[in-house]
Amino acid sequence: GESSTLTDTEKSQPSEEGENITLPAEHVESVSETELSGNKQEQERKDKQEEKIPRDYYARDLENVETVIEKEDVETNASNGQRVDLSSELDKLKKLENATVHMEFKPDASAPRFYNLFSVSSDTKENEYFTMSVLDNTALIEGRGANGEQFYDKYTDAPLKVRPGQWNSVTFTVEQPTAELPHGRVRLYVNGVLSRTSLKSGNFIKDMPDVNQAQLGATKRGNKTVWGSNLQVRNLTVYDRALSPEEVQTRSQLFERGDLEKKLPEGAKISEKEDVFEGGMNNKPNKDGIKSYRIPALLKTDKGTLIAGADERRLHSSDWGDIGMVIRRSEDNGKTWGDRVTITNLRDNPKASDPSIGSPVNIDMVLVQDPETKRIFSIYDMFPEGKGIFGMSSQKEEAYKEIDGKTYQILYREGEKGAYTIRENGTVYTPDGKATDYRVVVDPVKPAYSDKGDLYKGDQLLGNIYFTTNKTSPFRIAKDSYLWMSYSDDDGKTWSAPQDITPMVKADWMKFLGVGPGTGIVLRNGPHKGRILIPVYTTNNVSHLNGSQSSRVIYSDDHGKTWHAGEAVNDNRQVDGQKIHSSTMNNRRAQNTESTVVQLNNGDVKLFMRGLTGDLQVATSKDGGVTWEKDIKRYPQVKDVYVQMSAIHTMHEGKEYIILSNAGGPKRENGMVHLARVEENGELTWLK
Repeated sequence: GESSTLTDTEKSQPSEEGENITLPAEHVESVSETELSGNKQEQERKDKQEEKIPRDYYARDLENVETVIEKEDVETNASNGQRVDLSSELDKLKKLENATVHMEFKPDASAPRFYNLFSVSSDTKENEYFTMSVLDNTALIEGRGANGEQFYDKYTDAPLKVRPGQWNSVTFTVEQPTAELPHGRVRLYVNGVLSRTSLKSGNFIKDMPDVNQAQLGATKRGNKTVWGSNLQVRNLTVYDRALSPEEVQTRSQLFERGDLEKKLPEGAKISEKEDVFEGGMNNKPNKDGIKSYRIPALLKTDKGTLIAGADERRLHSSDWGDIGMVIRRSEDNGKTWGDRVTITNLRDNPKASDPSIGSPVNIDMVLVQDPETKRIFSIYDMFPEGKGIFGMSSQKEEAYKEIDGKTYQILYREGEKGAYTIRENGTVYTPDGKATDYRVVVDPVKPAYSDKGDLYKGDQLLGNIYFTTNKTSPFRIAKDSYLWMSYSDDDGKTWSAPQDITPMVKADWMKFLGVGPGTGIVLRNGPHKGRILIPVYTTNNVSHLNGSQSSRVIYSDDHGKTWHAGEAVNDNRQVDGQKIHSSTMNNRRAQNTESTVVQLNNGDVKLFMRGLTGDLQVATSKDGGVTWEKDIKRYPQVKDVYVQMSAIHTMHEGKEYIILSNAGGPKRENGMVHLARVEENGELTWLK
């Protein structure tokens, strides 16, 4: 027979955790009168009315129609195998020619990618069934005969979607062939609105000779039980004729949705969309030769200037290759933007074995301003030529050496095992402490500081210590990850040469140390007032990216002169009865990675972390980011699809709030803004 509309994977396997789609918060939807009202007295009034008026009285006032089956207030969950058996009603269903199946339900906010609503099936013939179901939030129907043949047109790309975590209605109608409908007709409605019509046939359950199962939720299909999910079912009704579109609308009137009128607070406004950074299209670069911009950062300075930062990825969108740290400035609150300013862009290796990765790497920027000195910092990751975090050496190499109380960067020379060092003015010293004729550019002067790391012997340029393939320099740095810092003292117009702050903050056991891109903060109250916090995360040499990513912050108490690393959120944390530590852990699900940080009015520091649980994870520090409470809060109502987020703290009418923006999923898409109220005890209540 014909192939199924759904793939075998969609038919037999649940999706990975967290793959549901959440709708943008920009639309506030009404589901029922009860859910619209936040007023307690109004709700009490409506409750009293419901004592007098049967539920859905008006919606059920349909003429010339008989109810064949009706089920109310049932659930599919773990206690019943996510299945409500309706097989005793199957004989009634088999007698229907024209019919309507109407279902009112609420799926979990974390529903699987594919799940069944109502179905009939066979426990002997796997490909003979009828299903009303949901795929990627799209309501669909599928009917297949005794030989697996498709009854209806494709519905997997129908336009209307159900809303996860909200009440919905889905209605199916089927009509037998007539003079006007020579093959018959089926229709599918979502929340009272027609989604798609198929004129392929009017076949229904009567045309499936081998079906012997009927159910809500998990479906018996051959020798398997598939497609289950947790559902609250308010009502399932099967009628003995096809309702008209007007009748379906009436039957579904409690589920009609419309945008509430947008009323902005006095003085508030919504700006027009402005493209600050725009890469190329269709695998072609933009007019400036740039393929991609990624990893945004946005800072508002004390002068009101907006500074937008990004990775300028010239050759592709990957996390390696020619990447410049760039910013643009706006002095009119985002209406217009100045030209790009490059903070740093190290030069490419002209003889690289692979030009697509033939550059030292700067990547991922954090912006923050010290309110006292007005200095603006940009802190970002650095790697020698290669694939960045994905190309790190399996063999650890020492990157620094302490001599007479000073820390110097180590250089490795081809064919030798000893550690050379870069000392004052860039002079290269031998392993036994003798100065050589070699000199490294440590105070670069060329545009974008592209000459940083260049190696000279006398006046002869030999190469660059950050190159690793086909290099002409006899020296290279350790194949490690580094943290660099640039600063601006003129509101972001010009920037200092990069400074390496790695030895201040990176412990010997750390394989990787990198920032959580976006913005840092400065503590505004408490005993550590004035402390600068930068979100970072680390990996160890035991499991690297597979099981050791751990969030923390680095901080400065002297306006950015020196930096320190706080403990990781995972340090001494109890997970599944075991104590873990960021330096030794190997636990994929316990990882937390890029993060964003805020301070509450009570002094608590909250770290909002990207992770692998599918929901938002938040850690709390009581000492300004040095250590973390061992209880990580998880908020299932805020989805995390493993991508960086941004959080800010704000006040409104005397109350404290957190505004969090992230991707709603199922992939890195569907941008959302969430609002949390901060309670008196510092806990967060998510409102949207």
